[in-house]
Amino acid sequence: MSKTLFGFDIEQQWDYENGFYLTSHLTRIPKMLAHYELYKSIINLPGQVVECGVFKGASFIRFCTFREVLESPYSRKIIGFDAFGKFPQQENVEDQSFVEKFEGTAGQGISIHELEEVLAHKKFQNYELIQGDITQTIPDYVANHPELKISLLHIDVDVYQPSVTILNHLFDRVVSGGLLVFDDFATVSGETKAIDEFFVGKDSIIEKLSLSHIPSYVRKNNIIVKQLKKEVLCQLSPHP
Repeated sequence: MSKTLFGFDIEQQWDYENGFYLTSHLTRIPKMLAHYELYKSIINLPGQVVECGVFKGASFIRFCTFREVLESPYSRKIIGFDAFGKFPQQENVEDQSFVEKFEGTAGQGISIHELEEVLAHKKFQNYELIQGDITQTIPDYVANHPELKISLLHIDVDVYQPSVTILNHLFDRVVSGGLLVFDDFATVSGETKAIDEFFVGKDSIIEKLSLSHIPSYVRKNNIIVKQLKKEVLCQLSPHP
């Protein structure tokens, strides 16, 4: 009898791959390519890859795969924060309504046990999964890991309060030149609101790659952009 992982028969992997290419929406491969290009841009930076909002594990596995292809298993740890099951109750009525509608369509997230089975099957190493409500687990993790530095922070939690917690506690841990990558900016109201509020008054530009409408991203302390701004201002300022 063949083995199953998260309900998938591993002997049918070629059928699943063909099914993905034959049936997936036009946006799926561009999103994958965008993740690849963004990951590729941080391989010379120190710091871990942190994903907040793992859901079914697709992008977490994607980042683990990119690390295998572009680096080594020990170039950096990949850390995932998630409830690994039912989405935590949200205080905001609009956010809770979104969660109920989303889970009604997409179902609940993968369990931590199931994801660990998948990662073991793919022989990935040097990762960490943190289970629980992100509004609690992230502050605790930061307090217990003063050494934490982040090269790529992937935020995919959809709703407002977890997004606020992530930005407030992890932004300062992102290294200069590192990336904050947003899956839901300008597509889901809760996460978008949190991002807009956080970056008010900050010298940051929210960008996207030409090949996909998501994700959006911010490169922290973008020295080149700041220098260009300075040069433009110098050109516009009146000369004595």
